[in-house]
Amino acid sequence: MTPPSTPRIEAQFAQAIQALRSGKGSDAEKLLKAIAQEAPDHAESHLVLGILYSRTQRWQFADPYLTKVLLLQPNRDEAMYWLAQAKKNLGQVQEAADLCERALLIQPQNPVVLNELGLCRLTLNQPDLAERALSRAIRLAPTNGAFLFNYGMALSRLDRIYKARDAFRESMLLEPHRVATYLELVRVLEILDARTEVVQVLEQGVKVHPTEFQLLTALASALALVDRKDEAEELFQRAMFAHPLSGNAYGLWLQQEGRFEESVACFETALRSQPAQGVGYFGLAEAKQYELNGTPWLPIATQYFGSEELDLKGQTYLCYALAKASEKQAPPEQTIGWYHKANECAFRLYNEGRPFDREELSRSKDRIRQTYNAETVRTPLQGHSTSISPIFIVGMIRSGTTLLDQVLSSHPQISSAGEPVFWMREADRIKRMPQEQLDRQAINDIVQRYQLAVEAVAGKSDRITDKMPLNYPHVGLILRIFPNAKIIHMRRSPLDTCFSIYTTFLGQGPNFAYNESNIVFNYLQYLKMMEHWQLVLPKNRFTEIQYESLVEDREPILRDLADFLEVGWSDQLLHHEQNDSSIRTPSKWQARQPIYRSSLQKWKIYEPWLGELLSLAQLPYPS
Repeated sequence: MTPPSTPRIEAQFAQAIQALRSGKGSDAEKLLKAIAQEAPDHAESHLVLGILYSRTQRWQFADPYLTKVLLLQPNRDEAMYWLAQAKKNLGQVQEAADLCERALLIQPQNPVVLNELGLCRLTLNQPDLAERALSRAIRLAPTNGAFLFNYGMALSRLDRIYKARDAFRESMLLEPHRVATYLELVRVLEILDARTEVVQVLEQGVKVHPTEFQLLTALASALALVDRKDEAEELFQRAMFAHPLSGNAYGLWLQQEGRFEESVACFETALRSQPAQGVGYFGLAEAKQYELNGTPWLPIATQYFGSEELDLKGQTYLCYALAKASEKQAPPEQTIGWYHKANECAFRLYNEGRPFDREELSRSKDRIRQTYNAETVRTPLQGHSTSISPIFIVGMIRSGTTLLDQVLSSHPQISSAGEPVFWMREADRIKRMPQEQLDRQAINDIVQRYQLAVEAVAGKSDRITDKMPLNYPHVGLILRIFPNAKIIHMRRSPLDTCFSIYTTFLGQGPNFAYNESNIVFNYLQYLKMMEHWQLVLPKNRFTEIQYESLVEDREPILRDLADFLEVGWSDQLLHHEQNDSSIRTPSKWQARQPIYRSSLQKWKIYEPWLGELLSLAQLPYPS
């Protein structure tokens, strides 16, 4: 219980409150500090002073005053909320979450505290707990755009992409001035391959924020994807004029277009503007440029590792850059050490708290094998397409699918649709549909939507490749809807494949990435799945290509493949490096080079440090 106060103290407190209301914060601060010093048990002055420091983001000063309030009044939920904000911003996030939980015991229906708890849980990589708190917050305050944005972030981290999209859409309508909402909505729309809506959202964002370089560069990237490349380049240059850091986005796009030499100047511009960063060095490494202003940049960039100037994403990019540069300039133990750090950062950034349920993964693959047997896969669904256009290149990521796609799309009759996520989302949706709803009309709708999706990228073509490797569990469903499609399985040595997964920055890629044990488990599940397809798929619809054979003696492989695809032979298949199509995968440099053998058994250099990955060397594989 708070001790009684004197009339003089109360008069001073009233004067401080009046000063605050009149916008005289510094006068109020002086009065409140004087009261707190003279009357250390005056809880109200400590509370108001703590809130004043919090609102001006002087968290270290807010902390002791708000802590004092809770010593005097342990159930003061308002002090708990403001102290939680201070603790969170001082890096004491678990303490902040505990304070929010205490405050909710007193006021369980307070949406502001629920939102703060959700933010704490997100920071602690607990998206499931964050979603629980934030869903309660928006039920209590459904028109709060900030709460909806945070809810979308939690849903996105849980891979509940459609619900995340809806939350971001609603947040954007309620609060159109938040730049981050446009960027996060675009990120989930890109996952859904909703390219037209991506452009619309970003055009709206640029109207509201015409000089915001992040929106300008995002719109430029989106325009490039819908083949408006001249407009895209103009916007990239406009963004660089607005802020030199946008040179990073411009440089990464130039690399997707195969313009690696031009990209270097963009990264150099960004690094001059902000030397402490990761993306610029990563871009230079991707361009095989290991010097900056005539000096090796590896020692310079190394000093930024662990710097408070870089957030976790910046640290992740930096670690991959340091690893790539070390491959050329340092001993292998240093290189693999940077790759270990890169995976630790990327796992924390993308996959910590993101579900990787081994039992469910195994069960889901078993269900697919039971559902799609030799008879089922030869029975088209009502409403199926008779098109002979689709060519699906499947396998494990980092197995050479991008190279094969570049080779095939060099053929005059074949165009590439890149890596649409259509079937990964559609298969999940179909799995949840009642069987009676999967009628002729539903299948016909799937056919039309898929054709629109791939033609938006590849245009009209006799044959169109879809090189999303992780479509491999869905080829049974695909053949029931497109029974004339061709399926090509790209195989590569297990350890070469998984070592490449481990040493490649995949962004927010699959949930098994960035962890050796998860990579190995997922790979073994993939092998079982492909063994099943090899047994049950029609031989005129399914073939396998061995990466090593393609690299070592490609012409006979490609002649057989042209026969399988029922297209005539073209010598252009032997000159894929002349293919000028955009590449958005991590193989954007490798897939444009003449075929080379240096990636074969690259793991052997790092054998002593491979840990669980090394178990894959025992798997049988053609020599």
